[in-house]
Amino acid sequence: MKLKNTISIALCTVASFISVSAFAVDKDAIAARLASQLHDSVNLNQQLQQIERSHTPIRVNTFLAPQSFLAPQGMQAPQAVSDSTEMWLFLPADRALNDDMSDLVVAYPPSGDEASWTEVTGYTLSGDKTSLAVDQEPNVPVLVVDDNGYYAMKEGMEKLNALLQENGLQESGLQESGLGKGLREKASAAPQQGVQVQAATGFDATKLTKVSVKDTKEPWIKGPAEIYSLVTGVVTNNKPQVIAVEMPYLDYKETNYYPNQIVINWSAYDYRVVDLLMYEHDSGTNYKTLVQALVSAIGAAGSLAGWPPSSAVAEITNRVIAAMPDSVFVDDDDFVDACYTLERGKSYADFHCSADNATISMEPFFVEPN
Repeated sequence: MKLKNTISIALCTVASFISVSAFAVDKDAIAARLASQLHDSVNLNQQLQQIERSHTPIRVNTFLAPQSFLAPQGMQAPQAVSDSTEMWLFLPADRALNDDMSDLVVAYPPSGDEASWTEVTGYTLSGDKTSLAVDQEPNVPVLVVDDNGYYAMKEGMEKLNALLQENGLQESGLQESGLGKGLREKASAAPQQGVQVQAATGFDATKLTKVSVKDTKEPWIKGPAEIYSLVTGVVTNNKPQVIAVEMPYLDYKETNYYPNQIVINWSAYDYRVVDLLMYEHDSGTNYKTLVQALVSAIGAAGSLAGWPPSSAVAEITNRVIAAMPDSVFVDDDDFVDACYTLERGKSYADFHCSADNATISMEPFFVEPN
């Protein structure tokens, strides 16, 4: 559990939050420690270039010098910084990586709902605490510490798919097939005939070949977006099939991406149509509560058996969208767009999704067996 106060307050109140074996480090303390380490660095620009040019975000625990925070008397040293805590560099448009970086600020996104944010807290390299505007990009470089970014989303999608399976909204026995983690066959479940046939003969899929969004729903301090999709369809008797697919490359608005990613494995569905709902992952998502809300909403009107499959898919999608209440999240996962009635075997070129925020191109693809 991450304590939301400063480290000095955390040391006084830690006993009421965690066991006596270890305690977590909050982002305020991490930011202060990073600022101190960079202040003492003899190659500040080189280190910032390493962060900026990394293909994936830099994990903070691989960057910080091996030193510990003070621990309360009688307690062990604190836990290491989480593997999902990362950092990225915000660089103003008029600044270059080889410029003087002595005005760098180390900051972190505020907690809670974005609508309630009033300022961003950070540290200068000299150790002074400072504030930045939420709604205006700063004119100084900012090293942002975040624990709800790229790595947290990857973990979250695996957890979400596992919970969807456990709660009957996703068939077990699925193979990964390029969709990302979380679609592995349960050890306790018998392999389904369709999966066995798929392994022997290959399967039809749909690739996302191009995608862009007009608005990623992110303020500057949240940095690159973490987009994921829920692909909704049906299996036998119109039983819902909801699969989460991560799209970690889709970082910035008004930018074309060419992922060549398999986003639909048609062997996972019994009918030739699905919908694709795009969301931007934010902090504090309670996936267990979210899946419970989805179970309640999708089953609220009883069985969809007997419905025309296309109508059943549309109804499931509408219920999924309606089941995203503010109460599920600390900081809501933002709805990006809904791409309705995607058909098996059909190509789409610059297809505008329903809210005209996302534009996608897709094409059929057959995955050959090994």
